Amino acid sequence: MIKRITLLSVLICLTFSVAFAQDVNDKENLVKNAELENYAGKLKKLGKFYMVEDWDSYTLARPDYFEKGAEMPEIGIPSNVYGYQDAHSGAHYAGINAFSYDPKNFRSYIYTELMEPLEKGKMYCVKYYVSLADNSKYAVADLGAYFFKRDIDKEEMEIKANAYTDAQVKNNMQKVLKNSRSWELVCNVYTALGKEKYMALGNFEIDSKTVSEKLPAPEGLKTPQIQMAYYYIDDVSVVPIDNYSMCNCSTKKVRGPDVVYSKSVTINESMSDEEKTENSTIYFGFLKRVLNSSATVDLDRLAVMMEENPSYKLKVTGYTDKEEATEAKEDPNFDNLSRDRAYLVVDYLSSKGISKDRLQVFGLGDSSPASTGNTPLSKAKNRRVEFILLK
Repeated sequence: MIKRITLLSVLICLTFSVAFAQDVNDKENLVKNAELENYAGKLKKLGKFYMVEDWDSYTLARPDYFEKGAEMPEIGIPSNVYGYQDAHSGAHYAGINAFSYDPKNFRSYIYTELMEPLEKGKMYCVKYYVSLADNSKYAVADLGAYFFKRDIDKEEMEIKANAYTDAQVKNNMQKVLKNSRSWELVCNVYTALGKEKYMALGNFEIDSKTVSEKLPAPEGLKTPQIQMAYYYIDDVSVVPIDNYSMCNCSTKKVRGPDVVYSKSVTINESMSDEEKTENSTIYFGFLKRVLNSSATVDLDRLAVMMEENPSYKLKVTGYTDKEEATEAKEDPNFDNLSRDRAYLVVDYLSSKGISKDRLQVFGLGDSSPASTGNTPLSKAKNRRVEFILLK
């Protein structure tokens, strides 16, 4: 029995990225019930995370536990009282309040006892997945993992309280975790001080130092946003490693060389203006919004034609390939990639003196592929901006 917990910090080397893989099935994972799938009892309402086997609440503020097919809609998966999210794996995940300006709205934390104490000087790869709940008013950067030696005694806790500590590990890049569409990976390497047996997850930073962002209400939300940064948590792992390279904190898909399609058609003066325009399609690298030298040659030619014919207007339509459309579903930074490409062209033509009033802009995503092939070259043909001359 103890009254105060000593928390030992993880190396300040956090990286966060969109999740495509998990390591919880690793035979060397020291986390019990790592997928948060096993529990005892009947789930009827929020605040029941204590029912999860080998896990518990770190303070008196109770975390939540969600289940696919739950009898009560408020704790369901994918739809629940805080938003909509499928489990990263399995049919369950946890939910915590990581931040709120309301002093009565206490943060919650989850913690577990590891299978064995950590060895002094040994490195461990620590990972877990998070997703911001749709209805959250805030998002934060300061989710972390903490290790300590002795278990807590909840009977000696007198009140609910936030767990603040100067030893908290923060994300060096201070990236705010605001992806509510999919799961982001929290990953770091920890060099143990020795005999750590317990790990807690949550935001341990004081309010004034918490890096937070206020978010607009999601489109179509019919109820007020919740005044907190609420996160779902799933798939936790602590795996011993021999060197840093063994802890793969990048979950980006492995891809071949980036291909930018190059047209085979040569534009000549015998072509009509309509033909010149339709053959001025420009192409992009994967997830890129950058004009290469070939693209600027085409755009310069279009700008001259537009300048010489003041009555001409252009329809400018941007597209993506299917893989880019998939990325957009997982990463909001690419939500409007096709439209962004079209506007990139519009801005360039505008810089050449062409009024934006003469340019009609559309972004159609992957809805009209130029090629249905699956080779890198075929996919590259779909990452484009097309033009139609309007007289």
